Amino acid sequence: MIQLYKKAPNIFRSQIGFTVIELIVVVGILGVVSSITLTSYSKFGGQILLRNLAYDVALSIRQAQVYGISARSFLGTQFASGHGVYFDFAEGNNTFVAYTDTDNNNFYTSAGTEWVETFSIGPGYFIDRLCVPSGSSSENCAITSLDILFKRPEPDAIIRASVGGGFTQYDRVRIVLASPRGSTLSVLVESTGQISIQRYAE
Repeated sequence: MIQLYKKAPNIFRSQIGFTVIELIVVVGILGVVSSITLTSYSKFGGQILLRNLAYDVALSIRQAQVYGISARSFLGTQFASGHGVYFDFAEGNNTFVAYTDTDNNNFYTSAGTEWVETFSIGPGYFIDRLCVPSGSSSENCAITSLDILFKRPEPDAIIRASVGGGFTQYDRVRIVLASPRGSTLSVLVESTGQISIQRYAE
């Protein structure tokens, strides 16, 4: 007796592979996840670079402090000469100068005789503002020039700032640094010689 076998229909044939809609959805999800990851990484990387910049500025000021209170001579000066840093927005907001006070007037007066080194800030990053105390709790951030000097034997800082005219001495100064994304971080220098990194909120 001959038995006839009929092939059963393949009920799974229509479910093999992805449909176009499923493929579009998967690609869309991957695109969103990738963009979020890249954005977060870029923001995190920018914050790290900004913090590194703040530490570099703070260390440059600390270096001037160490030179100022140690027996170190530059440019043929006496060991008692002070050492400092000078910021001047007229020269740009991405550089500042280390100097030796060769004429002992407690101030940066001549690039030809007192200049030691120019520090440059990385591309896209800049010194956003210089702020000094104004009243009990506010700050004046219209400063255009800043001079910070250290002299033996004390580690104290002589802080002088100007809004375009003469210089006035202050108890502290805040150097606000900014990233290309608009994030900010500040270096606070006090007349007692303390140097710290702080968040900045307007």
